[in-house]
Amino acid sequence: MTTYHGIGIMSGTSLDGLDLCFAEFTGDSETDIWGYRIEHAATVPYNRDMQERLANGIGLSGIDLIKLQSDYSHFVGQCVQKFIDSKDLRPDFVASHGHTVFHQPENGVTLQLGEGEIISTYIGCPFVCNFRTKDVALGGQGAPLVPCGERFLFQQTDMCINLGGIANVGCKGDKGFDVCPCNMLLNHLATLHDPDLQFDRNGQLAATGQVLPDVLEQLDQLDFYQQRGPKSLGYEWVSQNLLPLLKTDQHSIPDLLQTCVEHISQHVSDACVKAINKSHGTVLVTGGGAYNCTLINNLKAKLKKHNIKIVDTENELVEYKEALIFAFLGLRSLLNVENVFSSVTGSRANTVSGSIHHGTLGHNKPSLQDRFNFMIRKRSSGVNELRIIKEK
Repeated sequence: MTTYHGIGIMSGTSLDGLDLCFAEFTGDSETDIWGYRIEHAATVPYNRDMQERLANGIGLSGIDLIKLQSDYSHFVGQCVQKFIDSKDLRPDFVASHGHTVFHQPENGVTLQLGEGEIISTYIGCPFVCNFRTKDVALGGQGAPLVPCGERFLFQQTDMCINLGGIANVGCKGDKGFDVCPCNMLLNHLATLHDPDLQFDRNGQLAATGQVLPDVLEQLDQLDFYQQRGPKSLGYEWVSQNLLPLLKTDQHSIPDLLQTCVEHISQHVSDACVKAINKSHGTVLVTGGGAYNCTLINNLKAKLKKHNIKIVDTENELVEYKEALIFAFLGLRSLLNVENVFSSVTGSRANTVSGSIHHGTLGHNKPSLQDRFNFMIRKRSSGVNELRIIKEK
């Protein structure tokens, strides 16, 4: 068994901020038995200017999008550098999901901000990013990728649910898909209610509202919900097809929030019941939506009818599971073992995905780059032994 330390970085469509997770992974790439331990984690909130630029990225001109790419990449690099320095960390590698601006796999298009060559100038170890592009090129959805890591790290539960900007599910890592928009909707409505609100804290606003049957029916009839997986969602689809149905000039925002809570919980519950497909089961719920009491209570009630229980989870995992998993996917990329699976994304093949960028700053500990280079040398010399031994 070998031990690695890495940092995972995640920025979701809910625009809460930049999640950073420093974790220890212990395992063996040959047996694919892995364990993890989160050692440090932090969230760097986006200021209002960065939030607005990221939210409006889809409508930028070419040059303005390139400028946002540069500015955002320097921001990420500075954040990870401060995180490393503040905790005196010695990561073997850093891996980032990036921030999604475009996601149109049906058109062969996906774009995550966070240029590796810029970010790598702030760190002294390998940096891995751009996990989606290869899968999309092979006809896959390029998402969700979290179930690809859950297959190794979260085998103890039947199902993993992430209630982020988009709700997605994974079942034992063998299948997973985006279910429906989640915090993307709830946060949008909360901000319309009060510009100073970034989200509906604890679901308090939704709790005062009533379900609007006509609006709920319109939401449920959208074409996406008739499609079979693998499937994924992007902000473009949500803004074009779903947000126009939430007419704040005709309905109160609390009523629209409660309707969206019903919509989300029903579709997530249906996905769990269909995937687990047995008399009882357990699910792990993470993401910002796990703190929305109105949403969680609604989801619990629906799952209870099918003897499916939501397991208790520590807050650190609720908040940083996605960042943790992207660290793990980056590790697998560096070890040259598959980290994106066609059973989840629908692509033509499993792949080793992620662009690797070399760090430029000094590092006083033998890094994973040394071991990665050693592996490549062994392969090029015709030696098949790929085991990498870490010096303690």
